[in-house]
Amino acid sequence: MILHRLEGQLFEEIVPLLEINSARGKLINIDTLDGAGNSTQAALLARYLRERGLDVVLTAEPTDKEDGEYGKAIRRILQKERTLPPLPLQQLYCVDRGDHLDRLILPALNRGDWVLTARYSLSTLAYGMASGVPAWQLLAMNVGYPWPNLNIVLVVPVEECLSRIEERKKGKELFESALFLRKTLEAYHCLAGKLPCVELVSGVGTEEEVATHVRQLVDRWFFLSPAKSNPSP
Repeated sequence: MILHRLEGQLFEEIVPLLEINSARGKLINIDTLDGAGNSTQAALLARYLRERGLDVVLTAEPTDKEDGEYGKAIRRILQKERTLPPLPLQQLYCVDRGDHLDRLILPALNRGDWVLTARYSLSTLAYGMASGVPAWQLLAMNVGYPWPNLNIVLVVPVEECLSRIEERKKGKELFESALFLRKTLEAYHCLAGKLPCVELVSGVGTEEEVATHVRQLVDRWFFLSPAKSNPSP
């Protein structure tokens, strides 16, 4: 009990150290459980923003394309080709994120582009917590990275996520079990009440129905209420 209270205090002390992206461009992360469609929704949102005349960079983590060497290593672990304990695995995610920022995200943001990423630091926190890594430690590993102007978490029931995973017929990856996804969903709900710029959105419905929810949220944050687009932690 004392250790749990101490870990909570450490987390609360680290939260104010987060620095929300202040570059010319905006950074938006779309997060969710495995199988819940965040990559699809990131692509649909990118199309919507481009239609508004914005320059948009669409990306994802882990970075397993082109020269994303660390992301490729993560993919091998997720596909159970190699093993790594929970803490080093999340540290590897952070190394990949640092490389991702240096190569792609920060140059784009500094140009004034909007960057949409399917997963970012919030995934490390939620999945790491579900793996048993203390939340404060996960947050501390990411405190040096720019925090997104908006984190959108698509909320989809675990059973539906598992059904979608089964439909793809590629075999389950490391985190794709009912128990683990339930723990991860709980972590997302917990983090939404403690971290800045995190919004939960229903991910249930057709792709276009969910995309409408996402667009409406983005409109509220960036186009209808400018003062809310970069709130303080």
